[in-house]
Amino acid sequence: MTVGVPTLFLLLAGAGTPRGLSHEWEAVVGLAAESGRPTSPVAPAPRYEPDDTVESVLSPGERFRIHFTRQGTHAVPAADADGNGVPDFVELVGHTYERVATFYAGLGFRLPPDDANPAGDDGGDGRFDVYLVDFAGIGDGAFRLESCLEGATRCTGFMLQENDFLGYGYPSDAEAVEILASHEFFHAVQAAYRPDLGGIASEGTAVWATERFEPALDDLEGFTRGYMISPDSTLVLDPAGPGVSFTYGAGLFFQFLGERYGDGALVALLEESVRQPEARWPVLLDTCLRRDFASSFDAAFAQFATWNLGTGPRATPGFGYARAEGYAPVTTAAAQLPTTQDRVRVAAAASRLFEVPGGASFVGASYEPEPGTDPAALHLILAAVTDDAVLRVVTEDGPDALRAQVAADDATRVVVAVVDGRMEGLGRYGQLCIAATGQSASCAPLEAADAGTDAGTPDAGADAGTPDAGPVDAGRPGEPIEEPRTPSDDGGCQATGGPLSGALVALLLGGGLRARRRSRAR
Repeated sequence: MTVGVPTLFLLLAGAGTPRGLSHEWEAVVGLAAESGRPTSPVAPAPRYEPDDTVESVLSPGERFRIHFTRQGTHAVPAADADGNGVPDFVELVGHTYERVATFYAGLGFRLPPDDANPAGDDGGDGRFDVYLVDFAGIGDGAFRLESCLEGATRCTGFMLQENDFLGYGYPSDAEAVEILASHEFFHAVQAAYRPDLGGIASEGTAVWATERFEPALDDLEGFTRGYMISPDSTLVLDPAGPGVSFTYGAGLFFQFLGERYGDGALVALLEESVRQPEARWPVLLDTCLRRDFASSFDAAFAQFATWNLGTGPRATPGFGYARAEGYAPVTTAAAQLPTTQDRVRVAAAASRLFEVPGGASFVGASYEPEPGTDPAALHLILAAVTDDAVLRVVTEDGPDALRAQVAADDATRVVVAVVDGRMEGLGRYGQLCIAATGQSASCAPLEAADAGTDAGTPDAGADAGTPDAGPVDAGRPGEPIEEPRTPSDDGGCQATGGPLSGALVALLLGGGLRARRRSRAR
């Protein structure tokens, strides 16, 4: 059956049968009056009005049932160019959800289980249901969790989606539906594994999924600022209060995972969530990276922090993200040379970034954790940069004292990042020193003759792996070679290392040019 030759269902949400249709109608009886679906008068808003006649049509591949009304507040646009009796907007929704589901299944993800429910409202059958309703400008879509088949796993639900996108500022209905379908349906994919991964993993992977489905949508690009303005915020705890932009901006980390390790890393993360139903998402990811990719959460996060140096105006061919020019630049704190800061705090899975003038032969830095502090998973990154490129990067990895230097005579600025790659834990403090060649400071660079040769090309950060992880993947194909490391303090060199909240949010994207709205799903 295709959308072009639909079977329509009157769902008893109101009275009367639409006139002028030649299609066969079927009344669906036995639906639970107390259903949480928008066809119920007691469902949470948005929901259909009591006198709305709600119809439904199958998507082309018959995976989805699209519910809509032609009247009142929730009416879909009436245009029907092919004259088949189904509004074009409804057909667009059906086609798009089919494309999205086919794409995700092709990547290896599970699709939501059958939602057939003889005791309650399942939309008429076991197909996944999409209800087109008016969000009144305070959201544009939401996946609502409804039931689980196996305890807290293998869950399913239904979709609410804006009925017409009037006033939302999307360039077209097609783009709006692609963004909503790819993002919100990925929440349904997550629920097919485990629905309680938390906001960072839930929204972050959904933002990644939209980018993976159609990079031209620029949805991830708009959200990156939410993360890049506060890279010193921990990635492994959901933010409290007004931190929603950071939650969506965390999609950049999952984009990194997909580009660095492939789609299989994201599939493995969700599969592992079923095997470890109580584990937090960073632990699940660490398990997958160690087992399947000769890496670790720590190593991945350190490389992620490095890739973030080359975004926006500093996007550099061959360095980091494939579409880095569209991502927001990472926020740094300006500092002079030399500088010493006695108590620089860095949180777990976070970075502190400082930017100093370039032009010196070398710029060096050191970070010494306070006495009694476990130095594990600390990294010091120095990047020689210009306004529009990353020239070279040097990384020093713990657990020993962190000290590094980078050639900077052709750089206008040097970025110094202290990175904490732990999956959990309180913030740690240490003394940061940054100085240039010839300056009087404990971290002043060694003479050039002792500093190794300049590799002449940037490096997006080699994956340090883990001691027991087996062979280490040196990086993406074609990645430039890292500049030789500088001697550390000990004279050696470090090795290369649940239920939905229902809250609706409005995020301002694209430098204020366009407002997109999301409902928050967890």
